[in-house]
Amino acid sequence: GMVKKVAKPRKAKQLASGTASSADGSSWYTRWALACLTVSVGAAGVYSYLAASPSAPPTATAAAAAVGEAARAGAERSKPARTEAERRLQLQQGRLHGADDEAPRCEDERGGDCKRRASAEACGADGALARDCCKTCFTVACKDTVRECQAWAQSGECYKNPEAMKAQCCYSCSRDPFDRCSQDPMQRPDVAEGDIEKIFSRAVEEYPQYSPVVHSRDPWVVSFSNLLTDEECDGIIEAVGGKRGEYIKPSTTAKSTRDPKTGRMVLTDVPDQIRTSHNAWCQHAGCFNHPTHERIIARIMSIVNLPQNNAEHMQLLKYGPGEYYRLHHDWIQEQQQALCGPRVFTFFLYLSDVEEGGGTHFPYINVTVHPKRGSAVWWPH
Repeated sequence: GMVKKVAKPRKAKQLASGTASSADGSSWYTRWALACLTVSVGAAGVYSYLAASPSAPPTATAAAAAVGEAARAGAERSKPARTEAERRLQLQQGRLHGADDEAPRCEDERGGDCKRRASAEACGADGALARDCCKTCFTVACKDTVRECQAWAQSGECYKNPEAMKAQCCYSCSRDPFDRCSQDPMQRPDVAEGDIEKIFSRAVEEYPQYSPVVHSRDPWVVSFSNLLTDEECDGIIEAVGGKRGEYIKPSTTAKSTRDPKTGRMVLTDVPDQIRTSHNAWCQHAGCFNHPTHERIIARIMSIVNLPQNNAEHMQLLKYGPGEYYRLHHDWIQEQQQALCGPRVFTFFLYLSDVEEGGGTHFPYINVTVHPKRGSAVWWPH
């Protein structure tokens, strides 16, 4: 999935209206990076599916232990209900990070005498004890009993074969009870191993009105010749960049650093010579509620067959003459264990015509997709 933007457009034939730029030979794009999991229902849990398949997992005939489930249930607390409009706005603004935000805290109740009462047998037999002494029960009772548990969990066996895995691989199939933003290996990701072929094949078959062209099937690279109208191209530039281009800034790349207070890896936007374009993100009310933005999101997500909450904010890109984005992956390694999961697709929209340059090049498969106003290209990570 390595890609680079060969962006040396000259003398753009047509520029979208409503921007701060004049006819200076610029080209416009939107990068629509899709996050892997359904934020709205908390279907978090993507592990690395790149590892070689482990030996055969246990069959589903084993009895399930109660400890892991009770520990995961933990100290569940009721949360105030949100209206759909409130949830949508909070998701768009980045203030809602999961279906019901985070996992319940796994703690021991004060005065519960958990150290004395909690043993592996007692926690497994008594659901109330497992909830009241969640932390101690998880520590003493939630164990992996076979060496292959971690490899099985990474290949998705926790959700494919839940009964046997809960019985034999409690630790590997449990959320980290001390990290409320950890993934749940028992939840199937919305894009799991083996899904990519089905997703692309379905889109090519079911959306002939957008004139799909398959450039490669291994890996998949698909373009759509007429996804957007001219009015929609103009609307996206206005929605994301602002009516006067006020949200457009020099592009950055994500750099991972460790937060000294929490120990978590966080991504920070930093300038980088690998990328010399300008961009804007749909992170303001004028974009969230823009009718063109809403319509195009719905269209894209219907093609990729995922809920709208799986998508990151739309990003607008502007490449002037001689500007570029060098060879890179859109995949972000540090997101593999994030609650949202890693990016799985990029859906790239071309919003202007150019006379020369401006292509998106995939060097390892020798494919270049050239810009055409209203077209798009889509690829997996």
